[in-house]
Amino acid sequence: MTPTSANQDHLFVGAYAAAPSLSGWNPNDEERFLASVFALDGVGGLEVPFTDKLHKYDEAWFLRQLPEHAQFVVTTIPGTMSRLEADKGFGLASTSESGRRAALDFVKEALEAVKRLNHQMGKPSVVALELHAAPVAFGSAATAAALEASLIEISSWDTHGARLVLEHCDALMPGQNPAKGFLTLELEAQAVKEANDATGNPMSMVINWGRSVIEQRRPEAAQEQIAFLRSCDLLGGVVFSGCADVDTKFGIAWGDVHVPPAPVTATDTWVPQGTNTDQTLFEPASLLTAGHIKSCLQAAGPLPETGFRAIKVAAPPNASVDQKVTVISQSLTAVRQAATDISETAVAPTTH
Repeated sequence: MTPTSANQDHLFVGAYAAAPSLSGWNPNDEERFLASVFALDGVGGLEVPFTDKLHKYDEAWFLRQLPEHAQFVVTTIPGTMSRLEADKGFGLASTSESGRRAALDFVKEALEAVKRLNHQMGKPSVVALELHAAPVAFGSAATAAALEASLIEISSWDTHGARLVLEHCDALMPGQNPAKGFLTLELEAQAVKEANDATGNPMSMVINWGRSVIEQRRPEAAQEQIAFLRSCDLLGGVVFSGCADVDTKFGIAWGDVHVPPAPVTATDTWVPQGTNTDQTLFEPASLLTAGHIKSCLQAAGPLPETGFRAIKVAAPPNASVDQKVTVISQSLTAVRQAATDISETAVAPTTH
C-alpha cells in the first residue's frame, strides 16, 4: 500500500500546529476551525498528532468532527517528545533496553489509536503512521542497530492498513543546539533498508522540510535529502513545514516551530490576481519560499509511488480562527501551485 490520498492533487494538513486548542480548550472554536480546514480546496485529510490519544483534550469529540471522505496520517512525534522529557533513554533507536521497550509499547498504543480512527470512519482511513528515531544521539545513546531491531519487531504487528514510515528529524550536529537531535538520515535509511530486507515489508521514510533545513542550516538540504531517499527507493512522503534562521514571531532561530511560507512577491504565481492576502500572517524571514517548494516537489517526483504530500504550518500568536485558517489556505495554495507549475512545464509543447 502506497501512502497517498485518494485524490493525488490533495494534501494532508498538520492542522494541529495552528489549532485554537494550542492555547486552551474552546470546543466551538475548535469545531469551526476543523470544519473550515476540511472545507478548503485541496485538503485530503489531516496529519493527526498522537500523544496517548488523538486529540489534546477530547479524542471522542475529535472523532465526531471528521467527514467521511477524509484520510489521515498519524504522527507520533508529540508523544515521543513528551516521553523523552521524562526518560532521556526513550526511543526506537535507544541502546537502553528499557527505553526501547517503552517506545515499542508506545507504538502499540499508537496502532490501537489507528484502529479506533478507522473504526470511526467505517473503513481503513489512516494511510501512514509516522515513527521517529529517538532518543537524542549523544554518545552511544542511539544506534542504527537498535532502530533496525525495533522496526523489524514492529513490522510483524497488525498496522490496520497504515503504512509504517520513519520521519527524519534533525540529526545531532557538532557545534549546534538541536531541535530534536536524532540519528542521521544515512543511519536511519540503513536501518529501514535492512529491516525491509529482513522482513520483506516496504517501510519508507518521510522528509519534513523544516527539520532537514534546521539540521543542515541550509535551505537546499531538504531537496538533497528528498533526492537521497528517492535514489534509495525509500521516499514515502514530504511534509512542508518551514523554519527561519533568525528569531521570529513564531519562535527562536532554527526552531522547529512550523514557520509558514515566505510572503508573496511580485514574481510569485501562487496567489491569484486580486486575492486579498494578509501578509502579516506570514513571515518575511521564512526560508520556505515558492522556489524551494517547487524544487522539492521536483526532487520528490510523482505520486503515488513516492508517498504523500503534506503541509504543517503555525499561525501567528493571538491569531483569530479565521486567520489560522487563512494561513493554512494560503500555504496549501503555495504547494498546489508549485505542483501545477511543474505539471504544466512537463507537458509544455516543444517549439522548433
